Amino acid sequence: MEHSQRNILITGAAQGIGKGIAQACLDQGANVYLLDINEEVLNATVSELRSLYKTNIEAFACELTDVDSFKIALYKGVDHFSVFHGFCNSAASSQGMGPFETFSDKDFDATVNLSFKIVWTCLKEEITYLRENKLTGSIVNISSNSAIRGYAFNSIYAASKAAVNNLSQSVAKEVARDQIRVNVVSPGTINTPGVEAYFAKEPGAKEKLEKTILLKRLGDPIEIGNTVSFLLSDRSSYINGQIISVDGGSSIY
Repeated sequence: MEHSQRNILITGAAQGIGKGIAQACLDQGANVYLLDINEEVLNATVSELRSLYKTNIEAFACELTDVDSFKIALYKGVDHFSVFHGFCNSAASSQGMGPFETFSDKDFDATVNLSFKIVWTCLKEEITYLRENKLTGSIVNISSNSAIRGYAFNSIYAASKAAVNNLSQSVAKEVARDQIRVNVVSPGTINTPGVEAYFAKEPGAKEKLEKTILLKRLGDPIEIGNTVSFLLSDRSSYINGQIISVDGGSSIY
């Protein structure tokens, strides 16, 4: 197994894409440390995963946009696991949808905070941890295909994810000399609880969207997880600074 005896920290891991990433890493023998702000859902996920996997699964609920909160969580994990070999920054959220001109300053700040700053905060501390301890490692940031194609009526989220892409490639150039790799996985539309809730309110939207995907279906969180798991492993040791779309072909439709 490609992650045997490896310890991986995953943010936004309580549900959806983050949970799929955790499952994919566990499938390859990893020990995982799961972080999320939603303690109730996080605890339920940990209980479910512990019933399915025999490797070490730990979790901590924290506010990931707050640097002090994330540092506490990170070093609690270090105390337990001794060392981390990889990180995946999956936590993100969009605050509202609508025409560009209707977004308030509050909507803008909240979306940038939860879609870009959250990655910057975690990435900064992860890099600091690896460098201070003279460790190599792999980091994967989760973006969105909206960063590549634009996203009507969710423009601030799309712009925030474009910032994640540029930040990741810029940091990859800075830390490559330390043998730290930074890559991005850019999902298309994935069948998460949030997406399911949206489709429940918008009859016909799912069918209309699926027509714009070459494979004519939504993705599953584990399909994002499998790509992330590969990028966190030594099998991807010559992949660095890349933005990899996992979208069923929607980006070339």
